[in-house]
Amino acid sequence: MSQENRSLNERVRVIQWRMVHEKLQFGNEFRIIPRWLIRQSVVLFAAGQIVAQIVHLDPRHSGAPRIAVMGLAAVASLVVIALLLLFGYINADAKRRGMNSTLWTLLAIFVPYLIGVVTYFVIREPLTYDCPQCGGTVSARFNFCPSCKYNLRPACPQCKHEVNASDKYCPHCAQELRAATA
Repeated sequence: MSQENRSLNERVRVIQWRMVHEKLQFGNEFRIIPRWLIRQSVVLFAAGQIVAQIVHLDPRHSGAPRIAVMGLAAVASLVVIALLLLFGYINADAKRRGMNSTLWTLLAIFVPYLIGVVTYFVIREPLTYDCPQCGGTVSARFNFCPSCKYNLRPACPQCKHEVNASDKYCPHCAQELRAATA
C-alpha cells in the first residue's frame, strides 16, 4: 500500500507540475506536425473534393444522391486528414518528450477505437526543461539536476512539504526558510 501511495503521489505531483509549467497552446502544438504531412493532408482533401465534383457532374447520377455522395466524400476526407494529423502530432510530440516515437505512433494507429491515442495523452512524459542553474536538460520527474545537483524541488526542513525557492516562510508550517539555508 505504501508503494502504491508513493506512486500515486508521484503521478499527482507530475500532473500538478504540468498544469503550472506546460503552457500548451494549439497554434504552437500544431507547429510540431511535420510540414510534409500537412501538405499531404491538403492534397488528400483536394483529391476528395475532386472525386466529389466528378460524381456530381456525372450524368448517370441525378438528384439527391449526388449531394449525399459529395457530402460523404468531404466528411470522409476530413476524418482521414484529422487522423493523419493526429498521428503525426503524436509522433513529433513523443520525440520531443524523449519517448519512443515509433512505438507510440504504431500504438495510436493500430489500437482500435482510438484507445491508443487516449492512452498516449494520459501517460505521456512531461516536457523537459532547462535547469535554472546550469541549463542542462532535466525531466519534471527529477528532484535534482543530473549535471550540477541543483535542487529542483526544495522542501521545508521541518514539515518536508515542497516549497518555492523564493519563499521566505513555509506556507504549511510557517518555518523560516532563509535561516535554514544560510
